Order: sequence, then C-alpha cells, then structure tokens
Amino acid sequence: MAFMKKYSLLFAFLASGLASSAQSFLSLDSAIAIVLKKNYNILIAQNNYQIASNNHAPGEAGMLPDISLNAGYSGSNNTIDQKYSTGLELNKSDVVSSTLAPNIGLTWTLFDGTKMFIAYDQLGLLKDEGMLYVKEAMQDNIAAVIQAYYNIVQQKELLMVLDSNMALYKEEMDIADEQYKIGTGSKLNFLQAEVSYNIQRSAYFRQQVSITNAIVQLNQLIELPVETSYMVSDSIPMNRTLVYDSLKKNMIAQNPSLMLSQTNIKVAENSLKEVNAMRLPTLNLGLSYGLSRTQSNAGFALLNQSQGISGGLTFGWTIFNGSIINIQHKNAEINELSAKLNFSQAQLQENAALLVAYQQYEDNIKILKMDEDNFLIAKENVYVALEQFRIGTSNIVQLQQAQTSFASAGSQVATDRYNAKVSETQLLQLAAQLVK
Repeated sequence: MAFMKKYSLLFAFLASGLASSAQSFLSLDSAIAIVLKKNYNILIAQNNYQIASNNHAPGEAGMLPDISLNAGYSGSNNTIDQKYSTGLELNKSDVVSSTLAPNIGLTWTLFDGTKMFIAYDQLGLLKDEGMLYVKEAMQDNIAAVIQAYYNIVQQKELLMVLDSNMALYKEEMDIADEQYKIGTGSKLNFLQAEVSYNIQRSAYFRQQVSITNAIVQLNQLIELPVETSYMVSDSIPMNRTLVYDSLKKNMIAQNPSLMLSQTNIKVAENSLKEVNAMRLPTLNLGLSYGLSRTQSNAGFALLNQSQGISGGLTFGWTIFNGSIINIQHKNAEINELSAKLNFSQAQLQENAALLVAYQQYEDNIKILKMDEDNFLIAKENVYVALEQFRIGTSNIVQLQQAQTSFASAGSQVATDRYNAKVSETQLLQLAAQLVK
C-alpha cells in the first residue's frame, strides 16, 4: 500500500538503531513507522484485507466452469459355467475380465438470474471494506502514537520549567545566605529559601519519573521493549490554521467510518438484488468426454469399448418455494433500510464529533496564545522580583509569589501545547488526514 512506503525504511533503520544505543533519537515518523509494522490490530486488518482481495475473483463468484477428471478401474477372476438355449455350453476357469472407465466432465452455469455478477460485486465491496478497516486501524494507532509521543515532550517541557524554577530558587537561596552573612538579612529568609529549593529539587526528580513512565507507555504502544530509552523532539509543533469547512469536506469524502457505512448500504442493496435474482430461471451446460473399455478372455465379447462426447443443457425455474423468496425479499428491504439509517446516524455522530473537536481546538489555540503571553509577563516579573530581593527592596514572600506564578505559567503553557496538539490530532483523525 502506498501510504506504507513512507515508513518502511524508517522501521528497518530503527529496528537496529534503537536496540544498539540507549540514547538514540526517536522521531514521530519513526514511532509511526514502528507501530504500522508491528501493531497486531493493523496486521490482522491487513490479513483480512488480503483474504478479501483473494476472494474477489470470478471463480469465487461462480462465473467460471468446473472441470473434473474421473477414472475407474475394476477387475475380476471367475470360473464360468454357462449353458445356452442353443445347446452351447461354456465352462472355463480363471476367466479374467477388466473394465477401465476414464471421464472428463465440464459443468458451467450460463445463467443464474445474474446472481453470479451480483456476487462478484459483493466480493469487491468486501474487499473495499477490508481496506477501510486497515485505514481505520492505522488512523487509530497513529493518533494514539502522536498523543503518547508528545506526552513525553510535554513531560520534558514541564521538567525544563522545574529546572528553570529550581535555578531561581538556588539563586534566591544564595542571595539569602549572603544577606544573612553580611547582616542585611535574617536567617529565617535563608532557611525558608533552602526549604523551597529542596522542594523544587524533589519535584524535579518526581518529574523525571513521569518522563520515564511516559516513555514506557509509548514503548508499550509501539511494542518496543519497555526498558528502551531514547531522545525525542524538544518541542510540540502546532498547526494553528486548520479550517473547519475543509476538514468537514475531507471527513465526508474520506472518513473510514462513514465510508464503511456507505459500503454497507451497497452490500444491502446487492443482497436485495440477489434475492430478486432467485425469481429468475437458471441454465446450466454439461459436457463430458469418456471412455469405457471392458476386456474378458471368455464369452462372446472379448472386448467392448466405447468413447465420445456427451452434453446437454439443463433449464430450471423455481415456480413456488413456500413464499421463502418473498420473506427473504422483505428482510432484505429491511436490512437496506437499516443500513441507510446507520449511515445517517454515523453522519450525525461524526459531524457532531468534528464540530465539538474543532471548537475545542479553537479554544485550546486561544488559551495557548493567552498563556504564552502570560508566561512572558511572569518571566519578566520573576526576574524583576529577584533583582529587587537582591538589592533589598522586596522581601522573600514577594519573590516566592513571583516564582510560584512563573512556575505555574510555564507549566500551563506546556500543558496547553499538549492539549492543543491532542485537539489537532483528533480533528485530523476525523478528517482522515493522518493516513493519506
């Protein structure tokens, strides 16, 4: 499949690279390549698609003739004691006779009310369904990988915020220590600064554990050994220009769930046609070429052999079968109606999901922009507060309030970026843009 080629070489490279180095770099495309190659749900869907492709053949639909070869041989050894009305007597022992009867035959349904053509179309629809299930499995797993991958990035960004904040607390502690030593500050300020610094160190180490856990989750998803370690991207790229109308157009045309519902309508329509075809007559052709050869060393006919072609047409027409066809016709109509209702329901659900996801995406983008601006303010504020504390124009409480605001604003930006990326991924999944 064309959309698999992009990732095949990546997977081959990673299979050796990640195993050989604990600090290899794993890109998002590389993670996707691995999951497309190894995920069980995708592999099973691909196998089912291959079976459906194999079945989409004229012979499977009953369009081609059946040719069979048969042969039979029999032999005997008897004692004969025969008396005829003419007075002739035949007495003989060890009478050997044998019969050989090879035959090659052909049967071919020439017309069956068009059922064979409907069956061929039905097999094609099943093949299309198989491909849609493959794409759906790929979309689901790619979306899961994107979210798991950028969760690692989010956790690392949170660690960077803690690292920056810890450096501020260290500088605060050093200033408080110096002020205490020269007599311009109290020991209480130094002790408070030291306690706050140790709290930040503890939070930093706990965040490192969160990063490890996030990597383990991704390893489980892409089926790498859970202890595999690697570097990831240091930022979360954002697409801030997704357009609702364009996404909806793509969803209507390419969303696997909607396309499966549409295909199910065609399957139901074909089933109705197949029932209607049962009302029509059938015409079968039968041909055979055979040889019959019998030999005996006693009797009037020492050899009896015949060979040749025989054939004929068989016409059949079911006039009445207990109204079974009528019942099947009504049931097929109900199934067709149900398939159309399922499609309408799927359309409603997917449209609602797209609108909700897009509104969430827009809100997340707006929130991210506001929090990014707020983080710049908090960053400036904390450095001003630190400088004022250094020169003694503010106290430690004011400084630590600024530090808390800085850490909170930085953490919020990291969370906002991840939330916006999740919303973006959900939109692209609904619009079937993760696999092209």
